[in-house]
Amino acid sequence: MAVRIPKSARLTLTLNAGTNPATGAMIRKSISFGKLMPGSDAGALSAVADAVGGLLVKPTAGVTVTEIDQIM
Repeated sequence: MAVRIPKSARLTLTLNAGTNPATGAMIRKSISFGKLMPGSDAGALSAVADAVGGLLVKPTAGVTVTEIDQIM
């Protein structure tokens, strides 16, 4: 039977950097934080995203967590 082994995790905040005057679409910028503890619970990751987002000039438009697992 295969087993998943968490290897790494990354938190990415998508920021609202304004509006494109030609199209009216939101301009998105992102900032990523790597070397997070793999398997962190959603509440802890949300707390980190909220804390970091509060320090940034641009408002947070979204949060993504990417985890890399090894299959053995």
